Amino acid sequence: MVAPATEVASVQRTDRRRSEIIEVARRLFGLRGSLEVSMDEIAAGSGVVRSTLYVYFPNRTSLLVGCIAAMYSQMTASLAEVPEISPARDLEHLIAALLITIDEDPIFFRLAMAIQSAPGAAGAAITAQIGGIGDEVSARIVRLLEAGTASGAWSVPDPAAAAVLIGQQIYGALAVRSAAGALVSAEVAAREITSFLVSGLMGPRN
Repeated sequence: MVAPATEVASVQRTDRRRSEIIEVARRLFGLRGSLEVSMDEIAAGSGVVRSTLYVYFPNRTSLLVGCIAAMYSQMTASLAEVPEISPARDLEHLIAALLITIDEDPIFFRLAMAIQSAPGAAGAAITAQIGGIGDEVSARIVRLLEAGTASGAWSVPDPAAAAVLIGQQIYGALAVRSAAGALVSAEVAAREITSFLVSGLMGPRN
């Protein structure tokens, strides 16, 4: 059954408003480098009254979680636009997409990482959100490792274990980049990281 046009338009307006609120909140969180941004400020920046803001997000923690989820959704959408070429190139595209996402707001990324390790409800919520994203990224890497093994590009007897190690390397690169800045483009950095990882997957050459 097809939804009425008015219902579709209403859903689109709701999604658009929610996206606008998230964008304003992420910018303000990043500018302050902390959660010390009032819901009134976010509402004003989004062009809504405070009561409307609470319809979408009951508190700042849920808003921060929404910001992180939106960044990840944006990244996965960009990956969907890239045609599959080879497991190594797909890994490079994944790493580049992550780096580009961090480059858009490195201060916000560092804020999320800092809150993740903090005690309390905010820390727990961010830990759960980032953990879920980490699991999805790890699953993507496992699939790439399995595809590379199937194609003969490399041989990985335990893709799950290898994905953990690769994930740690990528996370370290993201953390360093968010702190030190983008010294080279995301594409160049992704190519270098992928080359290093693939050489490790292929093992020593005679």
